[in-house]
Amino acid sequence: MQGWIIYLKERFPLPVYFLLAGGLALSATAMSGRNLLVPSMFYSFGYAMWLFATLRLMDELKDYEKDVIAHPTRPLPRGILNRETVRKVIGYSMIVGTALSLGFYHFSSASCVLALLTTVWLWLMYKEFYVGQSLSKRPLLYAITHQIILVPFCLCMVIYPSGDLFGFLSPFPFWWSVGVLGSFFTFEVSRKLDPEAHPILGTYLTTYGRVGSLVIVVVLLGVCFIAGREAMLWKMMTPWAVLTVASYSLLWFAPKKFKVIEGAATVSLFFHIWAPTIYYFVVKPGV
Repeated sequence: MQGWIIYLKERFPLPVYFLLAGGLALSATAMSGRNLLVPSMFYSFGYAMWLFATLRLMDELKDYEKDVIAHPTRPLPRGILNRETVRKVIGYSMIVGTALSLGFYHFSSASCVLALLTTVWLWLMYKEFYVGQSLSKRPLLYAITHQIILVPFCLCMVIYPSGDLFGFLSPFPFWWSVGVLGSFFTFEVSRKLDPEAHPILGTYLTTYGRVGSLVIVVVLLGVCFIAGREAMLWKMMTPWAVLTVASYSLLWFAPKKFKVIEGAATVSLFFHIWAPTIYYFVVKPGV
């Protein structure tokens, strides 16, 4: 148990993930046009926490060989957790996730379908879609396949009281989920820009260089802009994406300040996730 407590402190800080899961659950509920503190919101929060916890554990296991070399002080490389135990926990966790996915049927058949899709996709990510060697040679395709899960994940928590199977196709929730995807993807790129990172990590900076990394986030800025405009949330979402792109100038002028870029991407991610909730309290729209 002590090993798991250390793991939580170092690799899965609960306040951070409460903020992520809570923001997604609250914003998805706001998008459905209901009061925020309804049972389905709390259920969505539990599902989101399950997904983040399982995904984090999967990544720790998949990155073990690299971490032994580049991050030997992390819990798995230094032997605080046993890899075989982690594999078993992931297997049990997937059973729990499947049950949680089916439980969405109590609120909405559409949400149940989307949650099951999300859970299956998470398993495929864990198994690298059974084409791991091929994917490893295409880092950008790898990243896309591991980020697209955010769309059904966000949408499964947007639960319409009517239970309309196609209600999730309403443009506001859909484009919000695309905005979350764009900002999460931007964050993923922005946290891997350390110019002194070990080559084995294959960071975006190492793989695509400064220009390539900038081009990727500029494209993602376009995704965030379109999503913000279509979701009618661009005033709270787009400026932060623009700020993140602007911060990439540090790659040329102050590359050792790469953490500033990560910080800007973190703020952008926060506002993309929480924008519907903020909008709910400030404007109380009927979306």
